[in-house]
Amino acid sequence: MNKNFTLKKWAAESTGVSITADGISIHAELYGQESNGILLYDSEDAEPVRIDFTDEMKLGSTYRCLLSGSSLREYTYLFHEDGKPVTDLLAKRLSGHRYFGEEHLAAGKKDALKRCVFVADQFNWQGDKKPETAYENSVYYGMHVRGFTKDASSRVKEAGTFAGIQKKIPYLKKLGITGIVLQPVYEFEECMKKTEVRTAEALASQLPGESQTRLNYWGYLPGYYLAPKNAYAYSDDAVTELKTLVRQLHKNSLEVILQFYFEPYMSSVRIREILLYWLKNYHIDGFELMGAQLPLRDIALEPAFSECKLWSEWFPYEEIEEIRARRAASRLPESGRHQRHRKTPIRETRRLADFGKEYQNTVRRFLKGDGGVLSEFLRMQRKNPQGHGRINFLATYNGFRLADVFSYNEKHNEANGEENRDGEDVNYSWNCGAEGETRRKSVLALRTQLMKNALIMLFTAQGTPFLFMGDEWGKTSGGNNNPYCQDNEVTWQKWSLKKTEKELLSFTMQLIALRRAHGIMHQGKELRLMDYLSCGYPDLSYHGQEAWRTSMEYHTRSIGVLLCGKYCVTDGREDECLYIAYNMHWEPHDFALPKLMKGKRWNLTIDTAEATKPESRKEDDSGQSVTLPGRCVRIYISEETPKVRKNGRI
Repeated sequence: MNKNFTLKKWAAESTGVSITADGISIHAELYGQESNGILLYDSEDAEPVRIDFTDEMKLGSTYRCLLSGSSLREYTYLFHEDGKPVTDLLAKRLSGHRYFGEEHLAAGKKDALKRCVFVADQFNWQGDKKPETAYENSVYYGMHVRGFTKDASSRVKEAGTFAGIQKKIPYLKKLGITGIVLQPVYEFEECMKKTEVRTAEALASQLPGESQTRLNYWGYLPGYYLAPKNAYAYSDDAVTELKTLVRQLHKNSLEVILQFYFEPYMSSVRIREILLYWLKNYHIDGFELMGAQLPLRDIALEPAFSECKLWSEWFPYEEIEEIRARRAASRLPESGRHQRHRKTPIRETRRLADFGKEYQNTVRRFLKGDGGVLSEFLRMQRKNPQGHGRINFLATYNGFRLADVFSYNEKHNEANGEENRDGEDVNYSWNCGAEGETRRKSVLALRTQLMKNALIMLFTAQGTPFLFMGDEWGKTSGGNNNPYCQDNEVTWQKWSLKKTEKELLSFTMQLIALRRAHGIMHQGKELRLMDYLSCGYPDLSYHGQEAWRTSMEYHTRSIGVLLCGKYCVTDGREDECLYIAYNMHWEPHDFALPKLMKGKRWNLTIDTAEATKPESRKEDDSGQSVTLPGRCVRIYISEETPKVRKNGRI
């Protein structure tokens, strides 16, 4: 033992290495046969101070101890197994790897991950308070930390970093979203070794000296799960920079959801420790859990996550609710034990949420005019489970971007270097008559109209809408539906927009504002298709060429949807009624406007067939018929009919 340091057995409260008032708390998992311990470095090139752990500190393969000494925080560290240096997989901060991708590769060993850094989990949160926005009031925006501001058009000095996102908070607020979803921000090695070539042709075409690495821009890899990625920080301290970003987002009522990818071998205990650390020390609002064979039930039932949002492609909801009910019953006094098998789920704030492609694939099919989809489309639009949330999206990081859904029939992933074999083959897309880029005005106009149709469907669905960065203005990835290795303009957000892109951005903002203004569009529970208020109108009803009559036959591609505002009362005031007319047929169709309550009339608010915002059109004779051109959506909103005096003036 070095005389400057002391080591003793210690009941470490948490896994990993932490700074405490008494010294450095260590809870490490090590597998040396002869010796295990810690190596301390006071400079980059110095020989380390080796301190071995003793058997009294050992429990199984773990060691729990307290390291004390002067100026310890100025050291970096590694563990050792039989004298061989080992990086702490649960390090909270690492040194090195300041560059990303090609720059990191070019720097070689100079930019390699070097040592682990002791982190004091202290930060001035300035009274930070999480927004706690309910799913029904949320609009989420997915992004890649680097890609969001890396393009020169962002005009951000801190481009591609946590600080860069902070500079763009005014844009996020103006857009109207309520939370961001970040692709992995933990430390991972993005320069992967290439897999073995699969064919003789590929082997023959491989050039001498060709790089044997492939970039993983997204970061869905195992990594150092507690350490924020240094390459995503503008400063030398990624920990403080990320915490500052979260604090500023919360000050602007914006939530932060982090994506985490876990390998199948990860235990529920380890996953719990990782998520709990981010929840406690970074004030994260929720997590999207990714990976195969995840212990979703155990994570969902963890009491520490009872106020944290958890997303996954699926959860075993029935099993989770049954266990929750039994737990609640076991805490009841004897007189209430007979209720333990009740079927009614316990009412609580929705925290779990689905994040799957069911909504995307169904709505894409309806958008391009497939037959036999109408009934399922309507189910997707109203689906809003009472016990958990549902995140709806039409495009995200993998798969076609929203603009590409209407620009390409086939994927174009050649730039990924896998001979266009990667990525999904079925995208439910339609190129509107021209594959990819075109100058044909009729094709471009149709593509814009279909994107507007798609955005209306997304923001008028009862589930929680999710946009991925760039889709708000029509970003294209050139038909690449799997750009996992593209650290360039294919994936980067662009900030210098063309006129048509600015118009689509304005349209998106209009829809988000419309959704926020009308609570009937985003209820906390699923609409019932019933007149349970006995007011003469169901909460949700469907209409066709005649009011109150519809056809769900295979060839039907048009429908009118009425949302009755009487079923949403805010501050004692009823919401207005909304009538959304969808015509996904390529031919015009007539729609009957349902007759409104006395003193109300319809006002045309949005018409996707109009290149600009439609002129306000009043329909005093509700119950009349209107004609929608092909592939068009309109939104009508009820309003008070102006009272007319006897002299004819209002």
